[in-house]
Amino acid sequence: MFDLLQLLGWPPSLLTGGLLILLSLVYGIQARIKLRPILLAVQVALIIIIFDAFMNATDIWPADLADALLTQTVGKLLGYFIISWLIIRVCFILRFRNSQSNIFTRNRRP
Repeated sequence: MFDLLQLLGWPPSLLTGGLLILLSLVYGIQARIKLRPILLAVQVALIIIIFDAFMNATDIWPADLADALLTQTVGKLLGYFIISWLIIRVCFILRFRNSQSNIFTRNRRP
């Protein structure tokens, strides 16, 4: 069980986890209703993967940065995607829960 969590990159560092939660909340709060939460979660996960690669790079040379980026696993990307999708989905549910409440009523003039 712990090997599976480690494959998914869990637990992330405190800085990476905080940035993941913050970006997910910002994307979930600022998004319009027509945007898909899966696409927003993919964007957040890619930003976090790139940020994590820059944190793990030993030097600022392009070769070292590319090596740090290419050593990121798909499991980490999937883990970050799932967590950010859940946070964005909860934001969407809380923000748009009353938007369809009057769908079957007509606007009648007295």
